[in-house]
Amino acid sequence: MKKIITLVVFAFLIVNCTNEPLSTDIQTEAKQSNSSTSATAKGTYSECDPISINIMAGQFTNAGKILVENDATNLYVTYSALTNWYFSELHLFVGPYANVPIKNGNPIPGQFPYNKSFNPLIQSYTFTIPLSSIVLDDNRCLFIAAHSSMKNIVNGNVVRTETGWAGDIKFPGKNWATYFKYCLRNCETPPPVTNCDTAYMFGNNTFIGLEISDKWGWATYYDNVADGTYNYNLYAGAGQNNINNGYLAGTVTIVIQGSSVKVTINATHPGTVFTETHVYLSDDRPTTAAPGLYGNQHTLNNYTTDSYDLTYSGDGNFWIIVHAAVCTTN
Repeated sequence: MKKIITLVVFAFLIVNCTNEPLSTDIQTEAKQSNSSTSATAKGTYSECDPISINIMAGQFTNAGKILVENDATNLYVTYSALTNWYFSELHLFVGPYANVPIKNGNPIPGQFPYNKSFNPLIQSYTFTIPLSSIVLDDNRCLFIAAHSSMKNIVNGNVVRTETGWAGDIKFPGKNWATYFKYCLRNCETPPPVTNCDTAYMFGNNTFIGLEISDKWGWATYYDNVADGTYNYNLYAGAGQNNINNGYLAGTVTIVIQGSSVKVTINATHPGTVFTETHVYLSDDRPTTAAPGLYGNQHTLNNYTTDSYDLTYSGDGNFWIIVHAAVCTTN
């Protein structure tokens, strides 16, 4: 009986020693703290996607990430913990390997030039380091040793306390500390690209079908049309009269009132503007697909809308072609 009681007491002590209770302040922080930088953040501080290196806690557990990026002025090193992991201390070295504080091949985190302690605990922190303070090699590269003291917190209790390191290169000493190499990158925003295309209002006849051209394009024939408002799509780059080969550049609105026809062309695609528009309107079937011969033309300076006030016989039967020269900037 005494042996059974002794075993029960011993087991109770083990359980209570492995689950370290947090102080009230840290426990509240552990439950409510939100990481300010996601572990999958892209270009938080620069135009470059950050390099992501796993933080290994106790050598074998992935507990977070180190995200590294740079702009023309600074190096940004972000520690970001995974769910239920928190940082109590951070120690960071950046520069040539020869300058890493080392004893017997083992790094000395307490002597790293960049360090931070936290109470309450946190899940994310970014060191911003001026590039002017970093010694780079001829290829603008450096080494990064990122150490952390981490706690795994579940239901308000610390279930593990571990050392964290990030990197794929092991220090030569007997412990498992690691580091990695990073080369500065130039990730300036590329200049916008502008592409220009021919655009036509979608219609019920193709140029090929009308035998006026072997190129793509549409004409619309109105047969005994009633007064009213008619809306159409304006497609750019739709080779072979296949709208899937191009894109929807805008819309065309046609308002018919007796012999009056008002044509309004609007660019609706983001970044799209008009440099020219042409409209063919006649009782007669078109004999050419050349926009310059349509009889109605506007030269525009990157407009997003244009309109024509035209007339025809008013008998309800006429042909129309709407063309636009469009340029789209991405």
